[in-house]
Parts: sequence; structure tokens; C-alpha cells
Amino acid sequence: MRKPSPSASPPATWRIGDGSPPAGPFVALVPGADAPLLTFSLPATLKGPAREDVARRQLRDRLGAGLDLRPLGPEGWTRAAVAHRADILRWRGALGPAAARCRGIVPEYLALPAAPGLWVVQAGRDDIVVRLGPDDGFAAEPALAREMLRQALATAAPRVVLRLGEDAALDAVLGDRPQIRRLEDLPEGMQPDRMTAANLAVDFARDPRADAAGIETRLRRVLWPAALVVLGALGWAGAQTLAIRHDHAQARAITAQTLAAVRRDLLPSGPILDLQVQVTREIDRRALAGGAQAAPLGPLDLLRQAAPVLADHAQIGGITLANGALDVDVILPDFRALDAVIAALAEVGVQATASRTGIDDSGVAATLALEGAP
Repeated sequence: MRKPSPSASPPATWRIGDGSPPAGPFVALVPGADAPLLTFSLPATLKGPAREDVARRQLRDRLGAGLDLRPLGPEGWTRAAVAHRADILRWRGALGPAAARCRGIVPEYLALPAAPGLWVVQAGRDDIVVRLGPDDGFAAEPALAREMLRQALATAAPRVVLRLGEDAALDAVLGDRPQIRRLEDLPEGMQPDRMTAANLAVDFARDPRADAAGIETRLRRVLWPAALVVLGALGWAGAQTLAIRHDHAQARAITAQTLAAVRRDLLPSGPILDLQVQVTREIDRRALAGGAQAAPLGPLDLLRQAAPVLADHAQIGGITLANGALDVDVILPDFRALDAVIAALAEVGVQATASRTGIDDSGVAATLALEGAP
């Protein structure tokens, strides 16, 4: 005999309905008779949710609707704890404010120590709870539990039985099987575990299918706006691409028109390597060759150039524009002043001719015909 090596302390347990839950994290226990382990015949190729769906159909065919299950064991499991959905909802409601601290709701037989070859029989006041190794267990009222234990012994032999609690009738059922009363008396090599990850996976506190549906709903809520944003971005990018293509087409058309005009008017032959430089050079060359010819001044340009001179030397009586000719009526002190105005206009590039002159009480009245100086 030996003492088991120390290990991490198992989580606190609380049987639903017995007082108040522990202050810290805990595992809630429900009557094993209300959540028995059943065996299912499932193809080895089925995995994940598909395996659970087939097991649920088998469960509905065998026991009717209104039941749910939680698999026990690794991916290729064949056993699952089964309970009525109404009981599951009642268990969850019994947690009350302590639900946030609950690490799981599991059948009470899964809280017993488990190890290969170790059977644990716990006799209570109202029922007997039995753990037949890591993957099996049950709980029932004493008479039924003893009969179930007798049938289990007919098909398998435990290496040792850990007896917890008192029930004299169990002695006749167990016969001469090796029995111990304390975990410390386990045979060498046995490592009992309590509440392994596989046990906690049999958790009626949560509904994996509902959780998956909730996650899917939340993902849809997030993905729809994201998809709309992506579609909007793609639409904007497509519109920008079309606009850029249109701009490029317009640019190519303008370039072709410019080249055609340059070929027609400036560079009829020879390669065009740098359009702007070559056009500028050709214009400068032609300007130097032919000399710059100033365009004749229009009437408004003549008036703009003559106005400062007329305002300084004469009194303007009227301005007449007829057939492109500009005539200005002026009044001056004398003919000498008239000659001075004509000379001053010539200095600013305006040729003035006195087309009509006369003398009145104000001085010399004259009409000046203005035109650009040659």
C-alpha cells in the first residue's frame, strides 16, 4: 500500500439543493439518476457535431423528445449523459447569482475518484452512487443500485473497490472482491483523478449547440456591416477605375489633337521627342525670322493710353466711337495748348489729328481723331 502523490486540489463541489453554493468557483452536482449514462451505437467515421446529431436521433427514437445529451470521453465517444431539458433548465435556474462562479453542472457519479481498475461505491441516505472506472458510472435508489452493481460485476471484475458510506447489503453484492475504505490504501500504481477535463465536458450548464448558434449570429452581425463596407469600397474602387480610364482616354485624345495641330501648323516633319520644347523653339525661331509685329490698338486701348494725357492738358467734352474710329471733343485755352496735347499723345503711342477746330468763349474747341502710332 502507498499514499497517493499529492496533486492539485479538485474544485469544490455543491449538490444542487443542499444549502448555499460555495463562495468561490465550484462544480454543481445533480442526481445521477436524473442524468444517466447511455451507450450509443455510432460509426467511427462520425466526428464533432455530426456525431452528436446522430446520437440525438437515436435518443429520440429510443426515449422520445424533450431530452438532451452531453458526450463523455474523447472524439470517438460512445457514451453520453442524458437528461430532460426541463430538468436542465431547472438546474441552471437553481444556481441563481452563483452561476458566474459555476464551472459546470455534472452528474454526481462523475465527482467520485476514477482510475482504471478502480470502482467506487458510495452509499448515501437516499441513493447509492457508483463509479465504474473513468468512462462509466450510475446512481439509483439503493435496491436498484445494488441490482445494477450485481449486473456490472457479472461482466467485469474491478481490481479494487473503494467503499464509501455504510450499506450492509452491499457486502453480499461485492462478495470477496478486494475492498478498501480510504484512497490512501489504493494499490501501488493507481492514480485516482477527480473531475478531469473529460468529466467537466459533461456540462449541463452550457448548451454547445446554442453557444455555436449564438457565435454564428454574432459573427453574422459583425460580418454583414463588414461585407457592406467591402462592397462599398469595391464599388468606389470600380468607379474610380472607370473615371481614371475615362481621363486617360481624354488625355490621349487631347494629345492626339495637339500633335495633329503641331504637325499642321508648326512641325510638319521630323520626329517629335519633346513636344513643349520643340514647339517653343519653333515659335521663337519664327518670331526672330519674321520680326515681332504688334497688333493694332483697338478703340478702348487707344482711350486707355490717351486718357491720362487728355485729363492733364484738356477739358474733355465728349467721346464718339463710330465705325471703329475714336473721336474725342476737347476744349483747350489756345492753339498752342492744342499742339502740346497732340505732341504729348504721340509720346504715349497715340496719333491724334485735329479734324475740327473752332474758337468759343471757353477757348479753342477741337475734335481729335485718335489712332495707334505707326
